[in-house]
Amino acid sequence: MRRTFFLLAITLGGVAGAYSQGMLNFANAGVGVNAPIYLYTYTNNLTVPLTGPDYAAQLFYAAPGTGNSISSYTPLSSVVPFQPPGFGAGYFLGGTTSIPGFAQGSTISIIVAAFSTAQGSTWLESRSRGGAVGFGLPVSVTLVGGILPPPNLIGLQSFNLAPIDEPPTTLLLACGAGLFLLWKRGTWRRAVHNPGEQL
Repeated sequence: MRRTFFLLAITLGGVAGAYSQGMLNFANAGVGVNAPIYLYTYTNNLTVPLTGPDYAAQLFYAAPGTGNSISSYTPLSSVVPFQPPGFGAGYFLGGTTSIPGFAQGSTISIIVAAFSTAQGSTWLESRSRGGAVGFGLPVSVTLVGGILPPPNLIGLQSFNLAPIDEPPTTLLLACGAGLFLLWKRGTWRRAVHNPGEQL
């Protein structure tokens, strides 16, 4: 009998703990939210909506008033891929998400970040490896718990990922080979040492 009560107390304690954990709806689409995210390319000056699994979104959170710098925010370990090409392009639907250390009723500041998964499995890793990354402006959210529906990210705005477009490797190799040949023939050396000399 005592053992039964003990197990029941542990179970109820776990349920109460789960209900006290603050939650939100981690998605850029929903009632009051329509904020697709795009990739900007310098070469053809176009923006295209992000699609999965090549791109994913990650939530960063902090206490209210933390500011706009993503380095001051804590990232959630889980990431959410964007929807596949088609109707849902540009959107991610992470669903109900718990925020560690913040109870229901807490107001927090969150930043939505997006990144290229080819360069890393998280936003920070992708950025450190030169991947296409970006993040939006902070949004204030009051967390809920229990049976209440999690709040949407009202106020979330669209943003672009801006990759660094680099010249193709073959072009770099061709330029390097051309400079080497000029140097080998002496043309480059004469031009460097005698700028006024007619070649």
